[in-house]
Amino acid sequence: MEKQRTIFIAYDGKWDKNRYIEHRVKTITIEEEITHIKLKEAICGRIGLEKSVPIMMTFDMKMETSRGMAIEDDKDVAEYMNLMKNNPIFATSTIIVEREENQVLVMCPVIVETDANEASVVASSQGSSRITESNGEKEDANRLCINKNKEIPIFSGQKRKNDKRPLLLNATEIFCFDLSSPQQIIRAVDGVDDVEVGMVFESKKLIKLCMSMIAMEGSFQFKTQRSDGMNFWLKCDQEDCTWLMKARSLGETKMFKITKYDKVHKCSVDIVKSDHKQATSSVISEFIKPKLLDPKVQYGINNIIQDVKQKFGVNMSYEKAWRSRVEALDDIRGSSEDSFRLLPRYLHALKNQNPGTITRIEKDENDRFKYMFVAYSASITGWKYCRPLIVVDGTFLKGKYKGTLFVACAKDGNNGIFPLAFGVGDWENNLSWEWFMSRLKETFGNRNEVLCIVSDRHQSIERAIKLVFKETAFHGVCTFHFKQNIKARFKKAGAGELFESAARAYRKEDFDYFMAKLGELSPKIREYVVEEDPRRWARCFYPCRRYNAQTSNIAESMNSALKKARELHIVSMLELLREKLQTWFVERTKAANEVMHDLTPWANEKLQKAFQMKVETLTLSRFNITENQREFIVDLENRTCTCRRFEHEELPCAHAIAAIDKRKLPKHPFCGRWYLNSEYKETYKGVIHPVGNEDDWDIPEEIREIILKHPNYKVRKGRRQKERYRPSSENYVAKRKCGRCKQLGHTRKVCIKTPIANAGSKRKSFEDA
Repeated sequence: MEKQRTIFIAYDGKWDKNRYIEHRVKTITIEEEITHIKLKEAICGRIGLEKSVPIMMTFDMKMETSRGMAIEDDKDVAEYMNLMKNNPIFATSTIIVEREENQVLVMCPVIVETDANEASVVASSQGSSRITESNGEKEDANRLCINKNKEIPIFSGQKRKNDKRPLLLNATEIFCFDLSSPQQIIRAVDGVDDVEVGMVFESKKLIKLCMSMIAMEGSFQFKTQRSDGMNFWLKCDQEDCTWLMKARSLGETKMFKITKYDKVHKCSVDIVKSDHKQATSSVISEFIKPKLLDPKVQYGINNIIQDVKQKFGVNMSYEKAWRSRVEALDDIRGSSEDSFRLLPRYLHALKNQNPGTITRIEKDENDRFKYMFVAYSASITGWKYCRPLIVVDGTFLKGKYKGTLFVACAKDGNNGIFPLAFGVGDWENNLSWEWFMSRLKETFGNRNEVLCIVSDRHQSIERAIKLVFKETAFHGVCTFHFKQNIKARFKKAGAGELFESAARAYRKEDFDYFMAKLGELSPKIREYVVEEDPRRWARCFYPCRRYNAQTSNIAESMNSALKKARELHIVSMLELLREKLQTWFVERTKAANEVMHDLTPWANEKLQKAFQMKVETLTLSRFNITENQREFIVDLENRTCTCRRFEHEELPCAHAIAAIDKRKLPKHPFCGRWYLNSEYKETYKGVIHPVGNEDDWDIPEEIREIILKHPNYKVRKGRRQKERYRPSSENYVAKRKCGRCKQLGHTRKVCIKTPIANAGSKRKSFEDA
């Protein structure tokens, strides 16, 4: 590991002959073998400058006859490090950092002063001279003159009589701008560590935000002395203190320029109480906004309270931290109401970037949102390479207006989750499920095979499938939810396991055996189970192939993957969902291209060699397989086996594998086409494209005119539901977290990881152990 050294940086000061005074100081730790470029980038990052900004670095050698040694290349850096290392006199020397002179900052608005009695214009920057309107000739090397045909982004205004304020001209007049004193417009709080005279801010509000953060960090408070359209004055809260800031508006714009700033304090920092006057929710929201940009990052209320305490030394209430977080999120993502208004334009942009994508919005007679449906073109084209099986489920949304997210998924050839469609509605009721199923059939119901739809035992789902799909699809129920219902209703040990064994049996003989055992355990449970048509839950009675999808687990897994997205506004949720699907398609396409054999990795792993089986050849395609004194007949031509697993899953069972090995044949011709790697590649061949920035969307006028209001739902007070309600049948143990050591598995009453063991603890401390 390379040795490191801490150095001092002096900046934002001025020269008094050969002494650098009234500067700010920061420290930085760097490697001793650092290069000139790396040193420059590290210093710029430490003091808040862009890496591209030219700077001059000078080694302060503490000599009254010279300003120091310029650091201009790698040799200078090496000499500087050697002096610090070998000479104690220079061990605490400082690098003085200054911006290079005459640098031009682009995208600066040009402010021009005019004289009402003369046909000439003068730039408002220092050292400017006049030019006539007729020629527009350059008079100085540092002045930029632009003629009237040049298109420039400046504001227009009108000069009033006897008004000496700067006038912002339109683009048809001539003006000049002094490049020797450029002004950069401050548009955000980030990167502004201090305020200097001459700085131009985009708005008065931005000045107050910057000054509030400086006041909190400096442990002082201020009050507004004057605030109007022209002036903005701030003064220290203590009358005997000289701290003062004055700013003035620039012409007719909302921009303000710092004209006076006395940053010296004469008051004591002890007067500041724990609850700072400037620590409002709007100021704190600007401070925490960068940490909330990524919705996948967990940043809660306690994190906000801790960060504000650590950064500014200010204690804040839970309520204020909550309001700050809400304001920051609304500023980043917009409000829930704005999100619904934006939804038609977002879906139109989504279809433009992804041709073939199907979207649908339905609203009521009052233009309020009811339902939404979206299916990506990549999912529509990939569906025909998946098994004819759809798993549907619904889960609650956690936003302001709640609602339900409807999810439809399939299984790809690698037994992975393949997302088909998503919908949003009010609740899981008859109307919402019927609407979603109708859109699902319109988009994915054109398969030649009999479709199997798996879900829980929700009555609205069963009703919707019967009404919409009729005879073209078969509804199978999730055996896991069925088993949980049995355990919750009867609370009989072993009943759930016997039911699951009967449901997963491939042969009717095995099914009858486990059902008889269940009847012996409890006749009432057996009667309750058979009330549900066995064709919907028992594998041996399925009228169509259900493959290995006994549960709705893949839809539940999709809901879990979208756990964070369900807390967002509807457009933000859809965008995060799109990003996740885009990542999945790219990753799985890459994985499919890396496979070198004929089958997908999952299918290839399933087809292992069969051991300890006796194989007797009956014909070229029929074999008698003996396993554990039980005989099975395999027909390779018809792809069947008397164990019935071969025909149910379209994958060779262990008996079929023994027969295939006997004939020394490859296995992939006896598998369903869904398990071929070539089909797996085609499944994820589609691409999901981003929608881009909202400013770049090409939205026709008829879409812009669509009025979409938020749902007619009364927002209730209190904390919103984050986790689903768990039934008593689930063997779920809540994770306990210690309030002292913050570790899982115990509470503070029995914590032994504290320096002093709790007197009432039931566990021994480390010293007693």
